[in-house]
Amino acid sequence: MKKLLIATTALVGTASVAGADIANFNFSGYGRFGILYEEDRASDGVMQEETRLESRYRLNIDSSTTTDGGIRFAARIRVEANENADNSANQGVFSGARFQASSGGLRVRVGNISGVTDSAEVVNYFGFEPGLVGQTGQYANSGVSLPAFASTGAGNNGINVKYEIGDFAVMGSWTDDHDTNDGSTAAGGDFSDSYEIGASYTFSGWTVGAAYGKFEQTARAAVAADATTFTAAIPAVAASDNDFWVITANGSLGVADVSFLVSDFEADADTVFGASASIPVGAATNVVASVSDGGAATNDTSFGLGFTHSLGGGVSLSGMAGQNASGNTIADLGVRFDF
Repeated sequence: MKKLLIATTALVGTASVAGADIANFNFSGYGRFGILYEEDRASDGVMQEETRLESRYRLNIDSSTTTDGGIRFAARIRVEANENADNSANQGVFSGARFQASSGGLRVRVGNISGVTDSAEVVNYFGFEPGLVGQTGQYANSGVSLPAFASTGAGNNGINVKYEIGDFAVMGSWTDDHDTNDGSTAAGGDFSDSYEIGASYTFSGWTVGAAYGKFEQTARAAVAADATTFTAAIPAVAASDNDFWVITANGSLGVADVSFLVSDFEADADTVFGASASIPVGAATNVVASVSDGGAATNDTSFGLGFTHSLGGGVSLSGMAGQNASGNTIADLGVRFDF
C-alpha cells in the first residue's frame, strides 16, 4: 500500500507539472468532408475525375509564453490531411513553423508566414466564399499566386510585420524562395523574392484596405515525364517582375454583410472587379454569393451562390453551385465542424 501511495503521489505531482506546461499550448482547427464537382477538371493538362470526395483535417498547434516585461512569444505548427485531386486519400503531414513576437500594437512573424494579401488582415481579399471549400470568390479571376502559410510543407521563409493603433493598421512582408513547382514535371516558376505592404482604416462600421506587392519570378520549362523533381540544372526560360495591387472595402448594407474588391496583377490582361455577400435568411442559415470579373483575356465571369446552415456545436452544412473563370460548372456540398 505504501508503494501504491508513493506512486500515486508521484503521478499527481507529474500531472501538475504537465498541466502547467500544457497551459501554454492551444489546439484548434476544423474537419470537413463532402462531395465536390468541377466540369472538365484537369491538372497539368491531365483530365481528372469531375466528381470526387472532398475531405480535410486541420489541427493548429500553438504555443506561447510571456516575458516579465510583457513581450509575448508564440509559435505555430500545423498538421493537415487532404484528399488528392485524383480522388485518392492522403496522409496528414506537419507544416513548417511560424514564430511570433508581439507587444502592444506591434507584431512580428517569421518563418512559414503568409504575405500581406493572403493574411487578409488589412485587405479582405477573400471576402465571403460560397460553399464548403471556396472554389470561387470575389478574387477568383486574378492570376496572382500569393505567398501563403504552407499547411502541408515547409513554406516560405520570410517576415511579416504588423502595427495597429486605434482604427488604423499597417503591415509589410517579405518572403524568399517561394517555390511553385512542388516537384512536378510541368512548367512552373520560383518567386525568388516577394514584397508586400498594406494598410487599413476602420470607420462607421466599414473597413477599407489597400495593399501593393512585387513578385520577382523566374519561370522554368517543363521536363521529361519521368523526372521526379526540378533541379538547378533545369534552365530558366523567362524572368519577370510582376506588380500586384488590391483595394477592398467591407461592411454592412442592411442585414447583409458585404465585401468589394478591385485588384490588378501585371501578368493579367485586365483589372479584376469582385464582390461577395453573406445574407441571413433565418436564425441559423445564411445565403452566400460572390462574383469576379476580369483578369486573363480568356476568363469568363466567375460566380457562385451557396448557403451555410448551422447545426449547432460548431457544425455547419454548406453547399454551392456556380461557374469558374474557365466557364465550367462547379458545385460542392458537405459538412464542416470546428474545434
